[in-house]
Amino acid sequence: MAYPRAMRAAQRAFSRWHNRKREDAIAECVAKVWATWVYNLEKGKDPVALLGPNIHFAILFVRYDRKVAGRARGFDVFDFRAGMKRQQLDGQGHAGPSDRSDPLNGWIDWAVRTSDDPAAWAAALEEAGLTPADLGE
Repeated sequence: MAYPRAMRAAQRAFSRWHNRKREDAIAECVAKVWATWVYNLEKGKDPVALLGPNIHFAILFVRYDRKVAGRARGFDVFDFRAGMKRQQLDGQGHAGPSDRSDPLNGWIDWAVRTSDDPAAWAAALEEAGLTPADLGE
């Protein structure tokens, strides 16, 4: 009684998912319904009366990428909530960080411009409120 109902609900809930993920999601949902059925029996509750809510929460359980067997979640590296940094691979396949402060970002001007003009140097010191003695010269 519970299996066909859970299977139909899971197929309906994950019908728009990609084929590659759909079968696993349906199997995971049915497994969660079975696990909650067993937990309800252990606690002395009526699992038939709780079948609808158990199916509902099993679907949410799978949508939020939880696993019955305790496997690690599949993180989306592009989702800011994952707390992961995207990595760029070098020619040898080694990962390196590439966040906003990385020199690989083209939108930050990393070039340092210097001038040999002593008047510009003196004006910059005066604007900062410093003297050449403050710099140790």
